[in-house]
Amino acid sequence: MNARTLTLFAWIGCMSSVTALSAVAQVQPLDYKTPAASASTAPTAPNAAKIAPKILKIHPAAEPVPALKIRFWPDRFEMVAGNTFVPFQRATIMSLEKNRSAGAEDPFFKNYDQWMEGSLDELPKQEVAKYLDSQQNVLSELHRAMRMRDSHYELGIDDLRGLETIQLLLPEFEHMRQLARLLVLETRLALAEGRTEDAIRSIRVGFRMGEATGNASDLLISRLVGVAISGIMLNQVEELMQLQDSPNVYWALATLPDSIAEMDEALKFEVSIASRVFPGLSHLPADDVEPAVWRSRLTQAVKDMQSLGGSEFGNGDVSARLIAGALMIALTEPSRAELIASGMGKEDVQAMSPSEAVVRATAQQITRIQDDFAKWMFLPEPIRMTYIDRSEASLESNTRAGSATINLAAMATGMLMPAIKAANQAGLRTRQMIARLATIEAIRNYAATHGEFPKSLEELTHLPAWPDSLTQQAFGYERETATRAKLISEPAYSSDPNATIVLELLRS
Repeated sequence: MNARTLTLFAWIGCMSSVTALSAVAQVQPLDYKTPAASASTAPTAPNAAKIAPKILKIHPAAEPVPALKIRFWPDRFEMVAGNTFVPFQRATIMSLEKNRSAGAEDPFFKNYDQWMEGSLDELPKQEVAKYLDSQQNVLSELHRAMRMRDSHYELGIDDLRGLETIQLLLPEFEHMRQLARLLVLETRLALAEGRTEDAIRSIRVGFRMGEATGNASDLLISRLVGVAISGIMLNQVEELMQLQDSPNVYWALATLPDSIAEMDEALKFEVSIASRVFPGLSHLPADDVEPAVWRSRLTQAVKDMQSLGGSEFGNGDVSARLIAGALMIALTEPSRAELIASGMGKEDVQAMSPSEAVVRATAQQITRIQDDFAKWMFLPEPIRMTYIDRSEASLESNTRAGSATINLAAMATGMLMPAIKAANQAGLRTRQMIARLATIEAIRNYAATHGEFPKSLEELTHLPAWPDSLTQQAFGYERETATRAKLISEPAYSSDPNATIVLELLRS
C-alpha cells in the first residue's frame, strides 16, 4: 500500500465530519500496477540510443533433408502417456537436496558469470562436465519429461476466494527457472564440445519445460516464468546458429507451438482477480438481507485491503469498523447517485441502507473496471495493445476526475490489477524472437545456394521470411555488402539489443 492510500485510511479513520470525508473521497487510488506485475516489465536503460547493434556471424546452411529431421518440439507420435510435472517435481526435490548439501560452495553459483555468460570458447569444459555429472539424476528426470503428453498441475486456483487467492505460495515456479538454467549449462557444454545433437536435445527439453510451466495454471506468474524459460532457450538457439557446422533450424523453430508464448487466459484470469479477492464487493447477497450483512461486507473489504497493504497502521477489527463507518458517511450519497444513473429505480435505491448502497455501487464499478480491461483480450494481438493503453489512461483519468465511488473500486482493483501491457508484450517478444531467428535461418538457406545475402527479404522464396510479431509487418532489412546486412525489428523496449542485428556471412 502506498503513502496515498495510507493517508486515505488515516484520514477516514480519524475524521468524523462529512466535509472532511467528502474531500477524502476525491483522493486518487494507488497505482493499479502491482510491484510483482511491474517487475515483469522489460528493462530500460538511460543510454538506449548508444547501444551498439548485436553482431551475429553466421555460415551458410541449407534446410535439412528431410525437412523435419530436426525439431524443437516432439512430434505427436513421439509423445507418450504421462504428466510432465511428475519428473519436473522429482527433479526439483533432487536439486534442492543437492543445493542444500553444497550450500555456499555450489560451483554453479560461484562460477555463474563465466559458465553462463562467458564465451563458449572460454568455457572451462572439464569443470562444467564434472559439475553436470554430479547433477545427472536431476537432468535425467528433466529429459524424461520431454516426451510426456500432459502437463497437469492441479493447484485448485478456481476454488480459491478472498486473500487466499493471492497468498498462495508458488516457490516451485522459481525452482523451475533454476532447472532451466541447468539445462542451459548442459546445452552450452554440448555446443562448446561440438555435440550439436546433444545440444538440440537439451534445448527441446527446455522448450517443453517452458510450455509446461506456463500452462501449469492461469496465474500470470506461471505464464511469465514459462515465457522466460522459453526465452533463455531461444538464446541457446541463437548460439547454436552461429557455430560453423550448425544445421539449419528453420523448420525446428516452426515446430514450436503457440502455447509457449500464450498469455491470454492468464491475463483474463488476472484482470478479474479483484472479484475473487474481494468477494464481498463483487458477489452480492439477496436483496432482503439485513443491513448488518452489508456493513459486515464493507468492513471485511477494509480489513482485506489493510492486509494487502502490508502495513501495521490501522489493522484490526476496531479500526476496520471505524473506517467502514466513515466510508458509509462519505460515500453513501455519491453511491446512490451512481446506482440511479446506472438504471436502478430511485425509490429502490433510496430504500437501501448506506452500507448496501456503497457496496452495490462499488461492486458495479469493480465489474466495469475489470471489463474495460478484459474486453480487449478477445481482440487479435496486433490491435489490442492500443486499446489497452486507452483503458489504462481512462482509468487514471476517471480517478483523477474525482468520482467518489470509483475511488473505493479503483483502490480494490488497483492493488491487484496486473501490468497488462507489459505481460502481453512478454509473449509477443517471445514470438518476435522466434520469427527473427527463423528469418535468419531463411537467409542462411539462401546463402547456401547463392553464396551471398539476398538483396531483399522478398528474394527468400524457398524458405520465406516471417513477419515481425510486434507489427505483423516484414522485418526491416538492409544489405550493405554481399556478406553483411542488417535485420531490423520493432524495438520490444527502449534498450532492446535485438532491434538491429548485424549479420556477417562467413564463407567456409
